Amino acid sequence: MWFKNFKLFLLFFTVVFYNCGEVKPETLSVGEMKCSHCSMSIVDMRFHTQLITYKGKRYHFDAIECSDQFTKQNQIKAKQIWMTNYLNTNEFLSKEKAIVVQSKKIRSPMGGGFAAFKNHEDAFPFQN
Repeated sequence: MWFKNFKLFLLFFTVVFYNCGEVKPETLSVGEMKCSHCSMSIVDMRFHTQLITYKGKRYHFDAIECSDQFTKQNQIKAKQIWMTNYLNTNEFLSKEKAIVVQSKKIRSPMGGGFAAFKNHEDAFPFQN
């Protein structure tokens, strides 16, 4: 009897600890997914933004401004937001650490001119 209880106990904690791991951004292929806000295909990965809620729902956006509008309109509580580094599309930056610049020099899919950079030195040439 105790062995059966021990197996259930072990199974329960295995499931709990497995689901407590660090959540990471998903890598997409060009055109694989549509923006959760405007429904445009995500084709320019320099502006790809991802949001995950506390319940685990993941949303993808084709531009930073779509992510911002979506969270405000739907009153979404984001657990984590990642933005693609404008200069390296293979690198995701957390919203807290990213340097977000709005510039006329940046042509984002929705026309807002927002882009995320890893540091101020990378962002400097794009500032107006």
